[in-house]
Amino acid sequence: MTIRITQGMLYSRTLADIQRGLLRYSRLQQEVATGRKVNRPSDDPAAALRILPLRSDLRNLEQLGSNVALARESLDTGAASMEDASALMQRVRELTTQASNGTLSPEDRASIAAEIDQMLRQMVSIGNSRRGDRYLFGGTESSVAPFELIDDQDGARVIYHGNHDLLQVEVAPGVKTALNLAGDGVFMQRSRGATSFSASPGATATGAASAGGGDTGIGFGELQVTFAGLHTDAPSTVTAGSGTTDAVGPLTFAFTTTPATLSVSGGPALNLPITDGAFQTADGRTISLTVTGVPATTSGTFTAKAGLSTDGGETIQEISSFGGTVMVRDSFDDTVLNVDVTGLNRAGTDQVKFEGTFDAFTTLITLRDLLRNEDGLGNETVRDRIAQMLSEVDGAHDAVLDGVRELGFRSSSMDALENRVDGLRISREQSLSLVQDTDIAEAILDLQRQDLAYQAALQVSSRVIQTSLTGILR
Repeated sequence: MTIRITQGMLYSRTLADIQRGLLRYSRLQQEVATGRKVNRPSDDPAAALRILPLRSDLRNLEQLGSNVALARESLDTGAASMEDASALMQRVRELTTQASNGTLSPEDRASIAAEIDQMLRQMVSIGNSRRGDRYLFGGTESSVAPFELIDDQDGARVIYHGNHDLLQVEVAPGVKTALNLAGDGVFMQRSRGATSFSASPGATATGAASAGGGDTGIGFGELQVTFAGLHTDAPSTVTAGSGTTDAVGPLTFAFTTTPATLSVSGGPALNLPITDGAFQTADGRTISLTVTGVPATTSGTFTAKAGLSTDGGETIQEISSFGGTVMVRDSFDDTVLNVDVTGLNRAGTDQVKFEGTFDAFTTLITLRDLLRNEDGLGNETVRDRIAQMLSEVDGAHDAVLDGVRELGFRSSSMDALENRVDGLRISREQSLSLVQDTDIAEAILDLQRQDLAYQAALQVSSRVIQTSLTGILR
């Protein structure tokens, strides 16, 4: 069977061939213009399946690169603030050494106190450092100033409004770093130790001792021990006198009848009856007693009760049992001091130091208040306490230096992470280029060849298809 080739068939076939050539020409033009041989999934579906994950990796790596830059800037800003705090603590140490000199006048100490007060406010300002509109040392609570200085009739204190969480960001595949430090871990770092008791300068210790834990006081304090009268176990003829008494706790007594005398805890006997008699114990304590005569029981033990106070006598914890632990509460700040009263035997005032409770802020507040001496402490007490503060200044400075080292280490690690991210990015770009990019020289040659073929096809077609009215009629 003979197939008849019509003029219309010849025209349609020629047009289709020219259009295919033009499409190939157009694609080669696009390859040369974009530099890519795969511009849409239909160009090479298999290659497209490899290109999409590579592009996703590159976007992630670009984000990681931005995160590294953000982390370095934030860490460097925080480290600079920590360095300012370190310089400030170094100056505080110089002033503390100067203030511990016993030859300073009250005016000199007042001048140093004023400078330390300014440093306290500077330290709070450093703790409230910001990068942009975000605070650096408030944990993840970065929109509110983390530290607030309150200085009122109840005393000075710094309140932390942040949290303990860290603001983390991914800086490499599977690697995160914290952009900040929780401020209370630096500026308010404490490691409470045993509470220590010591006699006031020129005085004798009361015998009170630390109970070994549970105390909540901060810095320095005082334990005042006073005579609180006789317990009900006192002899029937004996009452408390109105004279000076510093003996507390269990006391032995011995009466004689001929003559009528009384001795207390091995001390000298005094003749009876006696009013407001100053009875001395063998270890040098004194108790004022009024004795009307010799009772039926002539020897034994009675108890001189004691009153314990940590708030200047505002509240007094009275005790008559001298064994175990007594909890004394300060009515001003509700702090607790646990006292082992087993060895308590003398009235007086003990100096109390809550070891390990000094941080950058409490150190500055304590030094300032000691130098102002608004409590009227003795000159020796002030000098002794300021001298003790040298080790606390060093401890607070060490906490700040730990913050400098931590932030500095994190910042320096960003260099290695940046190199790692750059290496991964270059590797992905090379892999993507192999799959996606075109060979420009080859594409240009193909474009020129396709252009020649297209032009030739047009010329040949114009000659082959010479349609006339006579040809159409035949």
